[in-house]
Amino acid sequence: MFALLLPAVLATGNTAPVSPVPPVTVDFGARGKVAVPRPAPQADFEAQLRQVLMSPRRDAAAVQFCWDIPKYAFCRVMLARPGQSVLTLKNSDVRKLLWTPDGKYLVGAGANTVRLWNLVGGVRAHVPGLEPNQPNERTVTRDITWLWLERDKLCVAMVSDVFKTSGGYALRQRTSTTLYQLPALRPLKVVGLPAGGTGEAPCSVPHTEPQTPPS
Repeated sequence: MFALLLPAVLATGNTAPVSPVPPVTVDFGARGKVAVPRPAPQADFEAQLRQVLMSPRRDAAAVQFCWDIPKYAFCRVMLARPGQSVLTLKNSDVRKLLWTPDGKYLVGAGANTVRLWNLVGGVRAHVPGLEPNQPNERTVTRDITWLWLERDKLCVAMVSDVFKTSGGYALRQRTSTTLYQLPALRPLKVVGLPAGGTGEAPCSVPHTEPQTPPS
């Protein structure tokens, strides 16, 4: 009797229905609200809302979701606009985001690539350059550390490891700052900064993470 009842107990036991995860609602004031659906789970990990970054004109918003999966973390950015379908931006695994002052372009930086999207999802990408190596040295890119604007130019700071071409451990770290023309995302100049100093960079190097526009 017990063996016959056990499956029924398991089938009608304490399994609670899973509630759907609500979308993220972005309020554009008089223009209305947009519901941004959350991305599907990855490897059983739910996407976490990291930020909602409103454009300066308040007619678009970048909604960033990230998955903090052990040994593998990544993000996705969705573009919300009143009266328009929500777009999932291509190649949007970035950690840093900012809008251009005119609100026409969104800039993002991943591990070693800068990307620029327009308001219909078109994207440009560029890997910041490095100063020429010394003889018998090679440079391996590590990470983009800062991303900020000065007037109509984009400034990108990157940390790299310098090795001997023969191999071995890193000899030192080097920070390079690349100045870009917008919206072409055209590199204008690359300057290496001395360790611990501001150097003669084309952009002034901030001492703290640059502030993002208010959401």
